[in-house]
Amino acid sequence: MKHSLSAFAVITGALLCFAAFARYCPAEEPEKGLRRIDLSAWEPVEVDTAAMKSFLPPVVVPEADARDTSSHRILFVGDSMAGGLRHRMSQYATANGHTMEVVAWYSSSSKYWAKTDTLSAFIRKFKPTYIFLCIGSNELFVRNIAERDAAVGDMIQEMGDLPFIWIGPPNWKKDTGINDILLKHCGKKRYYPSLRLKYQRASDGAHPTMSSYKTWADSVSVWLRDSCAHPIRWEIPPKGTPETHGFTRLSSPKD
Repeated sequence: MKHSLSAFAVITGALLCFAAFARYCPAEEPEKGLRRIDLSAWEPVEVDTAAMKSFLPPVVVPEADARDTSSHRILFVGDSMAGGLRHRMSQYATANGHTMEVVAWYSSSSKYWAKTDTLSAFIRKFKPTYIFLCIGSNELFVRNIAERDAAVGDMIQEMGDLPFIWIGPPNWKKDTGINDILLKHCGKKRYYPSLRLKYQRASDGAHPTMSSYKTWADSVSVWLRDSCAHPIRWEIPPKGTPETHGFTRLSSPKD
């Protein structure tokens, strides 16, 4: 009973306090204490949106497509593997408004390209705006790998500021280091690691079959279009696109 009386007294006191506040602290007489909130007189506050933006994280706008959409004069140099790749790669070039000149120096290696002016001579002749290289298949198993290290470096210097990609050899066995050298000098954005693909091989056990050359070229092309250091317009050619390109075959080098 005592607890009930105490609770009743507390409730009654609270009600008396509220009544006194309502009576003696009207909204129009703030000097008497805390003001009541008069909702009828409440006006919305204008928000400073400029100030608000300073507290928000910046909006990240995606970069524009970095692909070079201009038409290029492509010089494609290499060993016999370039001679096989040229068929499909020239279809890509034709379909995308580029011109292509292919120079295949059969049985060549970076050693021979570096110690002659062959590359410089064809750069002067065709005045390319982009260079493709496919050299390395004839030096998969060389022992003096340091010599090839210097040769690849010399070739890259010879090209100057021209954009290029280096298509690595299609290994059929583990190499002694030529792919590591190509990656070292070209970087991931200019060197395509062809050794990762699987190939059907011709009777010599080294060169891909024509269907595998096509698959290889298609794989390189996806990377060239989307992921290399200097991507260009290189969409899949429609069926029946002609192989339009110049072709120069050089005889095997002699020591």
